[in-house]
Amino acid sequence: MLFAQIIAFILVMVVFEAYTPSPPTLSWFETLFACLLAAFWLWLGIKFAGLFFIKKVQSEGYAKDPGSRARAFVAKAHAASVACLLFMITALDLKAHLLRIPHLAESETLLGLSAVILFFLLSLLVWATVYPVEERVLGQSLSRKNYILGQARFVAPVTFPWFMVVVLRDLFSFLIPHGRELLSTQAGDIAFLLIFLLIMAAFFPPLIRAWWGCRIWPQGPVRDLAETVLSRAGVKVSAILSWPILNGQLLTAGVLGVFSRFRYLLLTPALTRELTPSELAGVVAHEAGHVHHKHLQKYLFFFIGYFVAAYALTEPLSLLLQGGLYILSGWSWGANMLSQEGPGTAAISLFMALPLVILMVVYLRYIMGYFMRNYERQADFFALRFMGEAGPLSLALEKVALLSGDIRQAPSWHHFSIAQRVEALERAEDDPKVIKIHARNLKKSLNIYLICLLSLAVLGWIAQGMDLSQGLRRATIVRLMENQLAQTPLDPNLSMTLGIMKYESGQEEEALHYLRQAVRLAPRHAEALNSLAWFYATAKDKALRNPAQALALAQRAVQIAPLPHIWDTLAEAFFINGRPDLALSAARAALAAGPTQRKEYFLSQIKRFEEALKNRKR
Repeated sequence: MLFAQIIAFILVMVVFEAYTPSPPTLSWFETLFACLLAAFWLWLGIKFAGLFFIKKVQSEGYAKDPGSRARAFVAKAHAASVACLLFMITALDLKAHLLRIPHLAESETLLGLSAVILFFLLSLLVWATVYPVEERVLGQSLSRKNYILGQARFVAPVTFPWFMVVVLRDLFSFLIPHGRELLSTQAGDIAFLLIFLLIMAAFFPPLIRAWWGCRIWPQGPVRDLAETVLSRAGVKVSAILSWPILNGQLLTAGVLGVFSRFRYLLLTPALTRELTPSELAGVVAHEAGHVHHKHLQKYLFFFIGYFVAAYALTEPLSLLLQGGLYILSGWSWGANMLSQEGPGTAAISLFMALPLVILMVVYLRYIMGYFMRNYERQADFFALRFMGEAGPLSLALEKVALLSGDIRQAPSWHHFSIAQRVEALERAEDDPKVIKIHARNLKKSLNIYLICLLSLAVLGWIAQGMDLSQGLRRATIVRLMENQLAQTPLDPNLSMTLGIMKYESGQEEEALHYLRQAVRLAPRHAEALNSLAWFYATAKDKALRNPAQALALAQRAVQIAPLPHIWDTLAEAFFINGRPDLALSAARAALAAGPTQRKEYFLSQIKRFEEALKNRKR
């Protein structure tokens, strides 16, 4: 369940960060009332679905394996809460109103924190509502209050990486001059990611230990047994801890920490009570197998791999998105939606976040999930070899399945079901070659993953340089502007902008049409005059050039607005009319007008006209 919560939290934060809302159509009161109503319907739906589920489980002849179905029910309830929260953020204008709170809008950290709080509020609602299913089907013995608090304490660490990111970013920006600008660069982003992962690997385990309230396991049979198994397995941990999650009643164990100095073996009290010494030894050997095979380091590498894949796929995904937007802009309703400043921006922001969400789900659920399931199996096989037989670990797994609500057949995306794990252990015990074949296949899979990741990184780097999506982006904007111009044909700014874009894309005849139209609609529009003058002076198709018109239009434009770029157009017009002397004067006037950007260009124009004037005198 913790891994599912991690995916849910990342999904909420990605959508929340990416979504750019339009001005709210609902008032604060209407949004608040609608959100409370949505939460009420979520509670009511889960409550009645839970009662119906319990009734079916208790009825004779209902499908076997109620534990698996109960876990699936709880997972669906959490999925419904995520959908409800995203509905609140987008359709009910919740983020739009949050952005109107002065101090909240000015701080990305505070704004993100509001999303974290909302995520946990709805999670609390779900835990409170699914409690009867947990109690009656899965055998939960805690009170409702202790169950909710225990779940909150258990799940809260999924937010810790986010908090560490925002704190590190704020510190980086505060301590280093131009830190925020540096973080916006590709190199700065990669450096920050590496620093963050190293800090996470070192300090996350102690932080989790403190948050969960783990204590060093007291001297006695359990600790002696665990220390003996770890010593024989050649595995070092900083401490063996009692894991008091859900009042210590959860039947589980785990190993936490990449570096041995910050690595802990966690055992819940309930697990040590229910298992025999040999069964507990099998579980500890399983956890030692994770360390022996360096699974924790590999998980860290897989997270790095996700960021590499996300970077490599930026351009292809952008190309795909631009293609989707281009197709959408082809329909009148789509073009109208995208052209509207508020709703269009909001829709595009959600659309742009979609590939990242899909990539995250696919990568974690299927790619990383595949390796996690097989690393669990590899750890099982390590325990089999260590113990010399499958019995201790198999019996421990069967006992955990039975006492956890008969979940023997329940698989997850990161674990094989207990039935599958026991069956694999028995096969490996009968035929030790199974272990070697599994290790060989896992190594091949990892090599294929590395080759694919490396190829993806190289292709992504090449694609980034090609910027393939630029043409589609421009085509989409042109199509949207054409649609908007059809609705407001007397807008000279639209005509001028469309003409400029057509000119830049090489569609010069169409560009001339729109630029003429802009001047016709607004004869004293300096920018329109300047754009048409530049076209007449520089068109690649020399048949479309008109030096005399270029000069006349540029002179009119500079009289209305003597700006640097308009002086530059006049200089170009003088030059193509055979007057490099006047072109030089106009170019110097352009520089004197004080351009704030591209000063090198204006200086190069002066040099160009000076050279032309010298050549003419010769």
